Amino acid sequence: MTINLLVVSALLLADACVFISPERLVLPALFGLGFEALLWACLLMGISWWFSSRKSWCLLSFIAIALSVGNILHTFSHGRPDCADTTKQLTVMTYNTHQCGQLAKASKNAVLKNIRESGADVVCLQEYEVSKNQRYLTFDEAKQFLKDIYPYTYYDFRVHNTRRQFGLAVYSKYPLIHKTSIHYESRGNQSNFCDVVVEGDTLRLFTNHLESNSIQESELELQEDSEQMKRKTLAVLKKMMAAYDYRAGQSRAVHDAIEASPYPVIVAGDMNDVPVSYTYRTISKGLQDSFLKASICKRGWTFYKFFLGVRIDYIFVSDDFKVADAGVIKCEGSDHFPYKTTLRW
Repeated sequence: MTINLLVVSALLLADACVFISPERLVLPALFGLGFEALLWACLLMGISWWFSSRKSWCLLSFIAIALSVGNILHTFSHGRPDCADTTKQLTVMTYNTHQCGQLAKASKNAVLKNIRESGADVVCLQEYEVSKNQRYLTFDEAKQFLKDIYPYTYYDFRVHNTRRQFGLAVYSKYPLIHKTSIHYESRGNQSNFCDVVVEGDTLRLFTNHLESNSIQESELELQEDSEQMKRKTLAVLKKMMAAYDYRAGQSRAVHDAIEASPYPVIVAGDMNDVPVSYTYRTISKGLQDSFLKASICKRGWTFYKFFLGVRIDYIFVSDDFKVADAGVIKCEGSDHFPYKTTLRW
């Protein structure tokens, strides 16, 4: 009974995280990260109570699940592709390249090959890196390798020194104009937007890489010494709390830029947060989540770590578009999978 109350309370806290900024209270955000696990635990407990001598207790679990419907609908896809007759189409892909295939030369670079083979019209890249050392992938080599497919490019490097260039990039089959950066205080994280001109129509494209929790596997290793384990746990929680705090401000900056757009918008990137989060709700407000619109009963996990999968890479779009297709591309080359959607209007 006590465990049931704790699970229900945790699920309700997770539900609340979409409304409460982590800057004010971070606890709900931490529970939001475990929303799926809490949901299944609550369901199993409800079923267990139903088959017990205290059937009335199942109501507690089922009421909590009912209150979670909104977040359930943001976690599991529930739409059908809209293939209505339209005149124009654009396929967009977002891809966290994680150092761009470990900086392998273009002919052997798995990430660049994935981009070439994607069939996307526009590709938004995060953690895009090239080297100044000729032994590794250079700026000119990467650009030349993709130039025949993507003649239009936009590079926005957060780190730019004598050794490396690191940041965001856009490769496009269509002209890119009005390029603008949105820089944040945190190193290596940024957003930008540019306008894509598709057959006479101007669309505003946002590319984002928001604050990462930056937790390493070594930080989650179990320790025999209880004091050492306690210190490690507190250090991880402190790092996560700081990341949530950063992302809250970053997500509002993106939302404000979206609101100011005079054109239909496409918002792509690695948001580093799950669908049950303040970040997701802030950025997606008033927009369609393309993954939810064009697939049924799927999670859309784009990132796997510590044997767990999460959906943290998104493409949100204005209501001006119909979502004809959406899906995660399973491939090698990065710790993220690329996500692609086809839009029609």
